[in-house]
Amino acid sequence: MLYECFKEHPYNRMTSNELKETLNIGQKELQFNVIYLEEKGLLELQKPLEGSLFVGARITPKGIDLVEDEIQLDIVFPAQSTETSISTEIFDELQHLIHETSKSNEINPDTKELIVEEIAEIQKQLKLSEPSYAEVKKLTERIKNHNSDIGRRLLAIIRKPDIARALSNSAKKELGI
Repeated sequence: MLYECFKEHPYNRMTSNELKETLNIGQKELQFNVIYLEEKGLLELQKPLEGSLFVGARITPKGIDLVEDEIQLDIVFPAQSTETSISTEIFDELQHLIHETSKSNEINPDTKELIVEEIAEIQKQLKLSEPSYAEVKKLTERIKNHNSDIGRRLLAIIRKPDIARALSNSAKKELGI
């Protein structure tokens, strides 16, 4: 919400009441979350001289970068779940994407081969006990640059909670979070 607010008017801030109503949460939950996000450097709070905790909130450049990096966002703030391993369905989806890519007549053969190799490398990373967030991100970006449709489909697979959880620890170490 703060990202969208910033895009409309970079100097506007959302009030505590706007955030509570839109998110349908109480004051205590809002305060916990905004203080956490402020201390992480993802948003800044406009504080009153006295009274309430804050009168306005807006996203910081660090917060904007996080929102715009969908893979990193899903890793830093993964969907809640107790499962820790990547399901075989994910690998089946990646294998299906490799198969469709290799059969495509719309991609030149050299590019097709590169994309297939890069998806296979992502699969290898995801099979490791601690896959590299940086490596998966780099490979995903390359694939998106080779073919935006394949990149979009790959991103839909990578954004699933199983993968976000698998990459979470690595990402936190690599990003210094």
